Amino acid sequence: MKKSSNITQTQIARILNLSTVTVSKALRDHPDISVDTKVRVKKLAEKLNYRPDLIARALSSRKSNIIGAVMPEIDHTFFASVMKGIQAEAQDNQYQIILTVSDEDSQKELENLQTLISMRIDGILISISRNTHRYEIFNIIKSKGIPLVFFDRPIAGSDFSSVVVDDRKGAFNAVEYAISQGYRKIMHFAGPSRISIAEERKRGYLDALEANGLLYKDEWIVPCGSHEEDGYREFKTLVQNGRVPEAIFTFNDPVAIGIYDSAKESGLRIPEDIGVIGFADNIISQYLSPPLTTVRQPAVEIGRRAMSVLLDQIQNGLNFSTGQIVIPTHLVIRQSCLKRG
Repeated sequence: MKKSSNITQTQIARILNLSTVTVSKALRDHPDISVDTKVRVKKLAEKLNYRPDLIARALSSRKSNIIGAVMPEIDHTFFASVMKGIQAEAQDNQYQIILTVSDEDSQKELENLQTLISMRIDGILISISRNTHRYEIFNIIKSKGIPLVFFDRPIAGSDFSSVVVDDRKGAFNAVEYAISQGYRKIMHFAGPSRISIAEERKRGYLDALEANGLLYKDEWIVPCGSHEEDGYREFKTLVQNGRVPEAIFTFNDPVAIGIYDSAKESGLRIPEDIGVIGFADNIISQYLSPPLTTVRQPAVEIGRRAMSVLLDQIQNGLNFSTGQIVIPTHLVIRQSCLKRG
């Protein structure tokens, strides 16, 4: 028989002299169907290049087995790793992922969410953009009964579930380590103030200063972005103004990488002239010269846990409960912040 991408379960059933229900169950590995029948059905389906009609399935069963994901960006290795975890958990549970990217743009994020809603997806995973400040769309999602789970960047005070790391404790550990190495004038290149994780990391930084009896100065917190060019630009400004500190704790690893480039250009050595600590443990961080001391976020685990929480909510229908899962971080000590003197 000629292969066709439009082959249906009804046609497979007719060829094998089975019911359509039996074929449907066999393709889904339903326990009611014998191993022999599953093998026959799957073998013919593969031969005929059968592909399930996901839209038809969604209309008939009110369940699409499709999850929508909204990422702030995809060129950040942290989010790429989170997506790897999401995809792995989804595949284990026979779900497909539709990935959308906001590019840190709140309007594009809104459009992505509206598109996903219209596609009859079973649930949504989202890390909000750094510019998100209006939350009406999330009330609409809730009113429609669509399960949603935030990961990494939740909306503070919302009653949706979220999966995050302990940003405050991770930042505290990083700064306290720098203090233990003899650093006293420690600046923080802070992330975008609209996102909760930036505020949590700033609080952890301040907690560590206070716990170790170091007086805080306003100028020690430098508002920064989240990319390499942001770290490069802000550090260059410090050099030009003669305000280079003893060490800098950055919002994330890309900002730290920008500092590396700017310091080299300025003739400053890491860690001899300035200590640097990042946050994320991007894969490139261990290959910098010197390798970057940083706070490790278990990105793949974040993705898996977020997907697992969402699946639980989908399976429990309207009876699901919400909450926040907080995953611990780990300080990875390398050579960018060593004992002074």
